[in-house]
Amino acid sequence: MEYSSKIMDHHGIVAGVCNEIGLVDIIDSIIVPNEQQKVTTGESVMAMVINSLGFVSKPLYLFPDFMRNKPVHLFFDRDLQPEDFNDDTLGRALDRIYVNDPTNIFMQIAMKVAKMENIKRNFFHLDTSTMSVHGKYFQDDEDTIAIEITHGFSKDKRFDLKQFIISLITVSESDLPMWVDALSGNVSDKEHFREVIRNYAKMLAETNEKAYFIMDSAMYNEKSILEMSPLAYWISRVPETMKETKEVLIQTEQEQMIKSSLDGYSYLLTDSDYAGVDQQWLVIYSEKAFEREIKTFEKSIKKEETKIEKQLWHLGNEEFDCESDAVKELEKVQKKWKYHRMSGYDIIEKKRTGKRGRPKKGSEKVRIKYQLKAQFEKDTGRIDLERKRKGKFILATNSFEIEPDDILKEYKNQQGVERGFRFLKDPLFFTDAIFLKEPRRIVSLVMIMALSLLVYSLAQRKLRNVLKRLKETLPDQKGKPTDHPTMRWVFQQFQGIHVLEIRDGQHYEEQILNLRDRNTKVLRLLGEPYEKIYFLREGCGK
Repeated sequence: MEYSSKIMDHHGIVAGVCNEIGLVDIIDSIIVPNEQQKVTTGESVMAMVINSLGFVSKPLYLFPDFMRNKPVHLFFDRDLQPEDFNDDTLGRALDRIYVNDPTNIFMQIAMKVAKMENIKRNFFHLDTSTMSVHGKYFQDDEDTIAIEITHGFSKDKRFDLKQFIISLITVSESDLPMWVDALSGNVSDKEHFREVIRNYAKMLAETNEKAYFIMDSAMYNEKSILEMSPLAYWISRVPETMKETKEVLIQTEQEQMIKSSLDGYSYLLTDSDYAGVDQQWLVIYSEKAFEREIKTFEKSIKKEETKIEKQLWHLGNEEFDCESDAVKELEKVQKKWKYHRMSGYDIIEKKRTGKRGRPKKGSEKVRIKYQLKAQFEKDTGRIDLERKRKGKFILATNSFEIEPDDILKEYKNQQGVERGFRFLKDPLFFTDAIFLKEPRRIVSLVMIMALSLLVYSLAQRKLRNVLKRLKETLPDQKGKPTDHPTMRWVFQQFQGIHVLEIRDGQHYEEQILNLRDRNTKVLRLLGEPYEKIYFLREGCGK
């Protein structure tokens, strides 16, 4: 009798989600397999998603070795083996994805999933983030339209490294990604946002869906507003550097504002025709933001006061050839002050002969030097104006139908796309890929990364919804009951689960090992297909 084992861990859950949404079939309907393929593109993609979501407590590498100790035949609808997923198989799959437009493939998958899961698609959150890379990347003739790995403005402050950019759209419900694109490392957000909305708005027009695009202040400029407003509804933060913004924030008194249904917020709605486009400006006051910004503001005032004291001490020890030179230097220094102003100064004459001591009576070459003794005070007028801006910001929209509270709520949901980027950039996610030295394969990999986020988010959404519906809980990291667990924590609870393989002549049997009560509960909540993969029901593995 022979015994061997394979590592199941949480990979069965990931495979279960992929099978539930029909990931392999969707991709294979777009990239139709040929007779020579032992592994289809859809199966290769599913394998890479399982690989990428294999993280728990240490980095993983996108490498065929990952599959060699996994029960691969339990994940797929047909009998595939670990050795089927080799470098060539995965590399060719990435090449086929690139040729067939990975952004379009992902969008088709996401749209079908959203329809299948009845996910509301009224609010789309759009943003970009940079991905820094090490090493050399090779661009061949086939890459003439691929992205360029190059230096650009790094949102990670890694200006020493080359980069590419990921553009992502998520929906408010469960932060599910709906669209992804890989861009060259020096692409401008402003230009890209306009292009995305042009293309995505056309697609939405075909479905007769009314949707809003939510973006950060990079979108808010005259050219973008003029071009995008006829195509779609949008919500954007107005840049605080604009003259109009500063004036509105100062002029809007807190007493004028209406208390929001969102705790700690107040607002005032006003009309604007910035860039010649009719729109609403929602001036928002946040109590928490005010407290935070005031503390920083007062520290800045104190810091400047200390700096000015040192400046004037040094200036007071300098000697000038004439009074006007001394005054000019004082005015030059004062121009850089933000929160203080000069309250007065005295000019002191000093006689100098070039020798130490008191000059003798009648001595020649006596020179007159001038020194400054300046005084300063807080510029209360400027400080009061600046204080009026604290805790406030402006959101703009070209829709006159949406309620103020909904504008604020959806802007706050912009954190969802930011969470998506944190997920994709987590060091426990993809850390290396030996066959990804070509930009076109990186473009395809970005789609795999977004699919991994989609599968992860779906699993989390599914589990949370069931817990709330059944009014059940799971223990969190501190052992306290929660109906809102993170899928990463749930995955960690599945570590150590193995499939035992028993061979006795012609007899072959499989058993699940180390499955605990808390694992069984999760699988029961997720449903029968997941229970089967973990041998809790007949027909296990399929």
